[in-house]
Amino acid sequence: MKEITTVTVIGAGDMGHGIAQAALLGGLTVHLYDTADESLQRGVGKINDSLEILHRKGKIQDEEMKRCKANLHPTLDFREAVTRSPFIFEAVPEILELKQRLYRDMEAIVSKDTIFASNTSNMRITEIAKNLQHKDRVVGAHFFNPVVLMKLVEVIRGDETSDETMQVAYDLCLKMKKTPVRVEKDSPSFIVNRVNAPVRVLLGGIVDKEIAKPEEIDALMKFNGEPMGHFELSDYVGLDVLYDSGQYRQQVLHADYAPYEKLAEKVKRGDLGKKTGKGFYDWADGRPTIDVNKRTDKLKMSDIDLVKLNEAAKLIEEGVATPADIDLAMISGTGDKVGPIEKHQGINVDDAIRRLELLAERLDKEVLQPANILTDKPEAVFVLEGQR
Repeated sequence: MKEITTVTVIGAGDMGHGIAQAALLGGLTVHLYDTADESLQRGVGKINDSLEILHRKGKIQDEEMKRCKANLHPTLDFREAVTRSPFIFEAVPEILELKQRLYRDMEAIVSKDTIFASNTSNMRITEIAKNLQHKDRVVGAHFFNPVVLMKLVEVIRGDETSDETMQVAYDLCLKMKKTPVRVEKDSPSFIVNRVNAPVRVLLGGIVDKEIAKPEEIDALMKFNGEPMGHFELSDYVGLDVLYDSGQYRQQVLHADYAPYEKLAEKVKRGDLGKKTGKGFYDWADGRPTIDVNKRTDKLKMSDIDLVKLNEAAKLIEEGVATPADIDLAMISGTGDKVGPIEKHQGINVDDAIRRLELLAERLDKEVLQPANILTDKPEAVFVLEGQR
């Protein structure tokens, strides 16, 4: 394909307008579409406000700001939006049927060479594309929020995504000044969300079994330098969001990913975290104060790290991504200073296996059992040199 200079973004919400702005800053012309004028104008307003902030901070100059604003073309005309670009980013709500219907509608009126890139954070690209004729032109491009600040984009290969489509999406992300990583097998939740998912299983299990309280776990994490504890962050994201993602992973990955009891109870009561003023914490007076002196001694920070390593090992075993790309994704997408593979270089693998087996047995969670590759071929997990 010729070099792409124009893209379309479907959906002007938080992720959509963020992707649009990243494309503008990468020198691209952007057609931004939404079904409602209010949503579209709100997205445009946020892009302009963000550009003004970057300008005031000296991050962009007058000419670049003017060029970005001139290159943004908001529209409520679906046909106009999707037929003007060879590459379309989709950033609509995480509802599979909605995405599938949108892709069918787009395919019916665009060139057969048009590439569709979904910003889904969990769903299999193959499922999104399953009703299309040109499945080879569908790829995942999972950006992280806030898009303008976060560098990572997971570029995901569906079962029928072509090499060319993968490379075009990868190169376009580079042009947008992002850090793309290749997800070579279409596994739900991809890299970052997949590696972090069993941590919720671990900590949810500890809370459900009343081994430690949420505040005691968060106190331990903050004492060890984490900017936010797990349960405070859960409140911030929204407990309903985590509940929905747990239900999805329960269906497509393993029953252990089902929302844990304490989370389900709060969602049922309507205590959804910061957005409702109450979740695991009371947010009525602002961000909760967590006393690090209340930290638990029933959990080790190394247990959390070990669970991440174990899930990373499963991704390597399944051929989802390389050790180097997993570490790059975790550093770029979470703010971790070191990836789980590099962090555990030189560990005693037998000790790690025994600890994982103990956690799995104590919490009755099969997904915490050690990956087969840690037992059968651990050297394949810890190879980072010369991979990228």
